[in-house]
Amino acid sequence: MYAVLDIEATGGQMGEEEIIEIAVYRFDGQKVTDQLISLVKPERQIDAYVQKLTQITPKMVRTAPGFHEIAKRVIEITKDTILVGHNVDFDYRMLRQEFRKLGYIYQRETIDTVILSEKYFPDTASHSLGKLCKELGIPTTDRHRASGDARATIELFKLLLEKDAEKNISKTGIGFNSQKSFAEFGYKGLPNSAGLFYIFDSKKRVVYLSAAENIAQTARRVLNGKSDLSRKIKHSFDSIQYEITGNEMISKIKELNEIKKLKPKFNPSDIGFTHSICKENRSGYDVLMIRKNERGCKNPLIEFQNSRTVRDVLSHITTEFKLCPVLNRLSPPGKPCFSREVGECLGACEGEELPESYNLRVSQFLEKINLKKRNFLMIGNGRTLNEKSFVWIDNGVCKGYGYFEFHNQIKDSKTISERMTKLAKNPDFVKIIMPNLAIGRYRELISLDSQ
Repeated sequence: MYAVLDIEATGGQMGEEEIIEIAVYRFDGQKVTDQLISLVKPERQIDAYVQKLTQITPKMVRTAPGFHEIAKRVIEITKDTILVGHNVDFDYRMLRQEFRKLGYIYQRETIDTVILSEKYFPDTASHSLGKLCKELGIPTTDRHRASGDARATIELFKLLLEKDAEKNISKTGIGFNSQKSFAEFGYKGLPNSAGLFYIFDSKKRVVYLSAAENIAQTARRVLNGKSDLSRKIKHSFDSIQYEITGNEMISKIKELNEIKKLKPKFNPSDIGFTHSICKENRSGYDVLMIRKNERGCKNPLIEFQNSRTVRDVLSHITTEFKLCPVLNRLSPPGKPCFSREVGECLGACEGEELPESYNLRVSQFLEKINLKKRNFLMIGNGRTLNEKSFVWIDNGVCKGYGYFEFHNQIKDSKTISERMTKLAKNPDFVKIIMPNLAIGRYRELISLDSQ
């Protein structure tokens, strides 16, 4: 759990400044769960340049509570959290200074988003909060006010967490959720959302991670299972964290990417693709067939990690392009298919449609999934109602994924590169994308060639 904060102070020599405004947002890595926003009455004058910068005047703080009146609330909202701020050393020093006056020793771990932004956004022109947010497309309001700057820091921190595939940020402290021993763990804190969960051992190492269409259900199945794998995971279990992704496709991309980087003890090094849709020619007709990879398919069109969805995808393709279920072996041979009876099949199963016209529609499908010389974004659901996700495909390569709220945040390749999590060149990422592209699950495709 994190406490993202920003503090405005009176100005003056170090050690003499006093807090005039504070904003603290308790943040679980996904959403704000609590907040404290308050002006604070200082015992010294506010410097003129601070008044001009913040628009906070002596009149505004005259009736505000003193720090001693909100101190208990500050302790409560930051309990069991890591303090996160842009140049957090200043905010932390101001809090410790105010608590020291009350005879209280205030201690928390801290994370500085300035240092993290220098690591994950090395090519940005500036790492000041305002300029960094402008370059990354993060909307800002009420600049140089505690609540406005803290909210901007939250959005920046979300991007930094997304960039942190190695989970180094999480390892610095408490992480996304309060952590419990396996004996205490009751799944109540896990969402019924698409995403990933990570299981850590006592040395803060990720020993197992998994993509999930429903995080809570999948975690329960893994941790309550009776297989050898479940027993090994339970034996190593110290804590669990999760990330919501907004959709299953990005969950699987993240899973593959982070298995390669983190090398968890109980995950196989390769996720594996077991089934394929292949094109074969039979009696002049181009047919689409489901094949197990172990039996061989020289040029698979689409590959799948399991058998659950392959038939559904082929059925969707068959219907969309008015192909024949009998030829594609979705219906029994030897009689006209049901699609013929309802007019969706044009009669190839009865020899009434010539191969030339039939194969033309198969070619249209192949063109739909051909990624050569195409440069586009696949747009999907984000982690919140206001957010969308994107996956960048360029000439058959999956370059990365990310999130945005406004289209100006993906207005050009440079902005996209800064917002996204970059992926190593690996054909398995494209294999994950292909079923979704084939059935149009992500219907909004934004061509970058036209930008």
